[in-house]
Amino acid sequence: MTTKDDWKSFEELFEQHAGLSFEKQINFSEVIGSEPWQFDMGTGSISFGENLSFSVQIIGSLSFNDNSWMWGWANTKSGIPEHLLQKSNALKKLGEEKQIKELIEAHYSVDPNFEHKIGMIACGVFNANSYYCANYGQGTLVVIIDDKSIPKINMDNIERVMTSFPEFITTMDINHKSAFKNYLLDRGFQIKVEASKIEGLKNAKTITADFDTLDRLKNLNGTL
Repeated sequence: MTTKDDWKSFEELFEQHAGLSFEKQINFSEVIGSEPWQFDMGTGSISFGENLSFSVQIIGSLSFNDNSWMWGWANTKSGIPEHLLQKSNALKKLGEEKQIKELIEAHYSVDPNFEHKIGMIACGVFNANSYYCANYGQGTLVVIIDDKSIPKINMDNIERVMTSFPEFITTMDINHKSAFKNYLLDRGFQIKVEASKIEGLKNAKTITADFDTLDRLKNLNGTL
């Protein structure tokens, strides 16, 4: 049975979790709709409108002023309670074990969409229901949410892969082939990997993805 490879870089860690985390984000967006958000540091919760409230873990924040990332564990001036930084600290520890500078350095300049990469990684590593990038005007606060009231991904809805993955790769710069492989593994597929093709089998249904020499997705077909 094919399993995930041992990751050795930030990008490889991102590739391992991005696919399913993106689908979780679609799922969460359907739950909250267009309701405005409000964060309460005292209760450690984020609310959307009047009826939705979820406990969170703070991962870090992105500043729009200089497009820099700061980990929650490094943001000592904001007075973040330690119990809201458990996952942020856990990612730092993971970075120290693997010597991944992006997980260790406290504050540094980043490329566009970095906050979403961090959110997807955290969502996947901790098997959370979702992440959320809360735009507060001068920057974005990145949190992860794990609440029983959020519907779980329907792993038997194989058709969702056919729509979610093409949408995902239009929004993020990532190795398509590696991300697709890990996405199928997260969804419980049996997979066969070839030089330019990945075949996934689950519940007698098949998904086939073809890739070019740069590992970019060319075709995605399913026998559903």
